[in-house]
Amino acid sequence: MYKLCKTEQSAKRQREIEMTLMRQMQTKRFDDVSVSEICDEMKMPRKAFYRYFDSRDGALTALIDHTLHRFSEYSLATSVTEHRSLTRELESYFIFWKDNRQLLDALEKSNLTGLLIQASISETVSDMVNLGKFLPEDSDWMRSQVFYFAVCGLTSLMLSWYRAGFKSSTEEMAKAACRMLSRPLFPGLESLGIGR
Repeated sequence: MYKLCKTEQSAKRQREIEMTLMRQMQTKRFDDVSVSEICDEMKMPRKAFYRYFDSRDGALTALIDHTLHRFSEYSLATSVTEHRSLTRELESYFIFWKDNRQLLDALEKSNLTGLLIQASISETVSDMVNLGKFLPEDSDWMRSQVFYFAVCGLTSLMLSWYRAGFKSSTEEMAKAACRMLSRPLFPGLESLGIGR
């Protein structure tokens, strides 16, 4: 776990520790990074680390959560200056992750991209999306399941794009994601004699 900072100064210090962890993870696996190494690089005592985090895992959780939160702020700022559309919102998502490749590199090196998928579900459902606006005919449970499926798929698509070296443009990725999110995956099941 990590502390929710009450002052701008403590939030800044917490982010500095998170960035130091990420730098350490650029050269070694997360399991090989120690709190002592983070503190040594920052020239701070270990007890200062524990003012912000209960463990190294807490620092990693904070790094992921705060990155996702930055995307929600980035997305809101972009939507104020541009005409909103699903394709534009999705393109901003892919641009954001291309700009935040360092975190993806760090997570990939340690086989921890699953943490990003889990955190993406939590962040999207709790902070960014009012599920009640979607699928009005469905129950709350069904809406949440559909959203989990969509967020997992979108995050997995982004990770596949990252692993391929960002070869497709952000616009192409946004169009592909928009198609997947806005149209049925199997529109002609009935014509094949397959029911739901």
